[in-house]
Amino acid sequence: MALVESFSGIRGIYGKDLTESAAVRYAHSYISFLRDKAKKNNVSIVIGMDTRPSGARLMDLIIGIADANFIDVGILPTPAIEFAVRYFNADGGIIITASHNEPFWNGFKFLNSDGSILNEKDMSLVIRGSKSLKDFHKIQDRKISEKNTEVLREYTNFLFEIIGKENIESIKSSRQKIVIDPNGGAGAVAKKILERAGVEVIGTNMAYGEFNRKVEPSEDSLIYLKSLIDENKADFAAGFDCDADRVEILMQNGQFLSGNYILALAVDEVLSGLRNPRGQAVVVNDATSNVVRGAAEKFGAKTKEVEVGETNVVEEMKKSKSIIGGEGSSGGAIIAPSKCRDGILTLLAVLSFVARKGHKLHKLVEELPKYHNLRKKIEFEPKKHDNIKNYLEDYYSKKGFEARKTGGIKGGLKIIAGKNSFIWFRASKTEPNVFRIIADSDKKEEAERLLEEAVKVFNRANE
Repeated sequence: MALVESFSGIRGIYGKDLTESAAVRYAHSYISFLRDKAKKNNVSIVIGMDTRPSGARLMDLIIGIADANFIDVGILPTPAIEFAVRYFNADGGIIITASHNEPFWNGFKFLNSDGSILNEKDMSLVIRGSKSLKDFHKIQDRKISEKNTEVLREYTNFLFEIIGKENIESIKSSRQKIVIDPNGGAGAVAKKILERAGVEVIGTNMAYGEFNRKVEPSEDSLIYLKSLIDENKADFAAGFDCDADRVEILMQNGQFLSGNYILALAVDEVLSGLRNPRGQAVVVNDATSNVVRGAAEKFGAKTKEVEVGETNVVEEMKKSKSIIGGEGSSGGAIIAPSKCRDGILTLLAVLSFVARKGHKLHKLVEELPKYHNLRKKIEFEPKKHDNIKNYLEDYYSKKGFEARKTGGIKGGLKIIAGKNSFIWFRASKTEPNVFRIIADSDKKEEAERLLEEAVKVFNRANE
């Protein structure tokens, strides 16, 4: 598998696709980009990482060769590193992480001066620039600021400000007990943050770099936490990916709470705290379940849909002055003024929601509208991509369904199959030769039927 280069960042298997030479070329290209953007030679860059075994080597390599003033924040969640860029008024940031990929992967997220990841246009400049760089030399006598403890303290204060003093006190009064599983990742810092909010926390897999399950939190990888919930009489369990921008939840009754429902709860919690939520925009990607739309409509707010990709959500949130957004598939809400998915912040919002409602999480979820979000991955021939998309659009248009597109021919194709039903198609930009199909409906049988039909139609187009 080749190095994955996209606006989400750079990722590859360390030592194979992601070589040390490639890492240095990307760092130099990014720093050149920052200098041009800031119109100065002496740029300051926050650098941090998750807990992958190759992270320290990559950080030493970049700091030793790339010419910039580095602020080393060490091992921290991605949202904390993004916060640090704003906190130190830095020109940008480099996060050494492969997020939800397995530990033998690594990569980079490159940041703007506001802490958000680069948009597609800027990331394309960095990717292009990395191809032309060749010769490097080690920089002697570099001065590096190390700020891990300070950033963690201020990041915690930042989260508490977003949630609000009254809500933090409400969480404390509710005396909730939860299990957290960072799986050896940077999310282990969540224990101290949540305990400061008065939550009783049982941590498992807390040692940095010891990975005992699949990195991506999912129903399959978290189901074993049910025994820990039962043993400790906990309210629910939460699992993070390696850089803690994602969170998924296993409830007390053993049911998995999908990212779409987590985002819906966060939307409810945030909008309920506004004096006038009517007219507010909740920004989501076009693959997000309608359960989130329902949570927004409850408060008279509207949803705005963008192409898949965190940077697309963040950019639209800036334009719309939106207070909350997210991608339902990722299990992490983006709550302003934060500029990224944040698993710990999302978990605090859920805890605040539970405290405000005064019931167990699984009981509250039972009160939400039921949506069935079914997914399928199908391999295809990339040269047929455009013809497949055109075939799909033509097929559903002839059935009288509305077709919505984001991101041009390479973006999402969303078919509105009813008031509360849709089918969604998009080729993956991180998994070569893979098309993703989603059917979403408030009726299980309808979701199943739509997905079955979508797969048949896709296979015909792919013949």
